[in-house]
Amino acid sequence: MIQKLQNYFKNIGWKRFIYMMFAIVFLGIGVSLLRLAGFGTDPFSCMVFGLIQHLPISYGTLQVMLNILMFIPVIIMYPKSFGVGAFFNMIGLGYIVSFCLYLCGLCGVTVESVQELFIVRILLLLVGIVVMCFGIAVYMECDLGIAPYDMIAQLIEDKTHKKIPFKAGRIFTDMLCITIGFLSGGTIGFATIVVGFFTGPVVSFFRSVVKKAI
Repeated sequence: MIQKLQNYFKNIGWKRFIYMMFAIVFLGIGVSLLRLAGFGTDPFSCMVFGLIQHLPISYGTLQVMLNILMFIPVIIMYPKSFGVGAFFNMIGLGYIVSFCLYLCGLCGVTVESVQELFIVRILLLLVGIVVMCFGIAVYMECDLGIAPYDMIAQLIEDKTHKKIPFKAGRIFTDMLCITIGFLSGGTIGFATIVVGFFTGPVVSFFRSVVKKAI
């Protein structure tokens, strides 16, 4: 087993692996900034929060279940999507976000402390979106496995032979999550809409920028 892991990392290249790890950290920082802004959750979380109101399970359990359900068709259509990138994203992202929020709390920066500072919240929102999208773009371009939700828009682009580009596919999946979240009783905030419309285009821009560097 150890030898297989060594061979795997040797084949993928340590440079791409390090880039991928830094990208997931950036993604976690971006999500943390969005939460600190206090303008609402991202589209996927909006959907999960809405659905758990009608199910006897926790947020974390439902999130894992949805990831597994999405992974089944994704792996069937695109087996390469499962790799260390997908694993670390699914398993590690939540802990990175929690750790970032913990560090901010130690510095006295919390959702409550910035509630009256509207300009600061807007800056946190904008910077959070940029940092989050940069992280998504880099870890996708590393091509070491992609989390199922991020992979759906890529699959739409591939299966339509780029007639529906990634940015349009991402907007569609985000809007679908927002709709399900709204219909099931989830809370839709300003950030939910902004992230829903801008994640796809911004990620596409960053992917074109970092493609040659990875």
